Amino acid sequence: MAQLLLRVWLNFVCLLYTAPQYTRSQDVFFGLKNYTEYRVGNMNMIITVPHGGDKLPTEIPNRDAGCWNSDSATCQFTHNCPAGSQKDSEKCKVSTLQDKYTLNVALNLAKEICALTGGYCPHIVINHLGRSKLDANREKEEATFGVLQAEIAWKEFMDFINKSKSQMGRGLLVDIHGQVHPEQWIELGYTLSKASLDSGRFTAAQSSIYQLSQEHREIPFETLLRGERSLGNFIEEQNGINKYICVPSPKNPGPSGGNYFPGGYITERFGSKKSGLVDGIQIELPRWIRENNERPKFCMALAKAMMNFWQTNYCNQSESKLVGC
Repeated sequence: MAQLLLRVWLNFVCLLYTAPQYTRSQDVFFGLKNYTEYRVGNMNMIITVPHGGDKLPTEIPNRDAGCWNSDSATCQFTHNCPAGSQKDSEKCKVSTLQDKYTLNVALNLAKEICALTGGYCPHIVINHLGRSKLDANREKEEATFGVLQAEIAWKEFMDFINKSKSQMGRGLLVDIHGQVHPEQWIELGYTLSKASLDSGRFTAAQSSIYQLSQEHREIPFETLLRGERSLGNFIEEQNGINKYICVPSPKNPGPSGGNYFPGGYITERFGSKKSGLVDGIQIELPRWIRENNERPKFCMALAKAMMNFWQTNYCNQSESKLVGC
């Protein structure tokens, strides 16, 4: 009976998202049991936080290693391994650690953008479940392990992003993450691998800001990705003592073989690489930037950098209908 009721709820949620659009920035929507949250904005920018949640409900079993099938050389992410497969924590490893303070970063960042623009605020989509229960930056199977409650939360999170995108034409999605790489730099992910960045062998069509490149065909893509009009450059311009180091940027065009996250499922799915008018950038922040002492200063700097990037690349078009310029 409980499973049936949850299925009914899922159908209700699907109907809910086809309702008329809301545009008032004070509107806030929650998913089932407040596992997901959507704060409606009034500008063409979305901030997503998939790994900042800390809710650990016992009704959702912890994600663990997937099941490795040696015959097909594939992983199946489920708690009960099918015949012919077994749990393998090396070949089918999953990440379960929270990206600490990323929710704080997202909320502080949005607040700073609202202040800078005189009241234009980004949409914010939040996953409140701990990553051991749901990884909202993965395909559904790996994200949920087939647990119905987690599947509902995953779908709500994705639908909230789609709903925010439906209220805009041209736009930008920024996916906030945390990392503990020893380089301690800010990693900006455009769905281009570190090998591609280091070698220079990539095209705009392979990136999550492909639409941006199409609207500025007169500008070399390198300039938008890691040149003077790149987000990395605008962040580093906020430096007084060069403490915010970005990859890619004019000074650091690639990781030079170092650690680097190129962007995950959200950037791949919701950026403009495959379709649509909304670009996507994943921002991976080192721990020291996310902690209490540095976070307020960094969020102010990031907000200024993002709005400089925004106004330079998105709001200078004569036919642009974007707000918050």
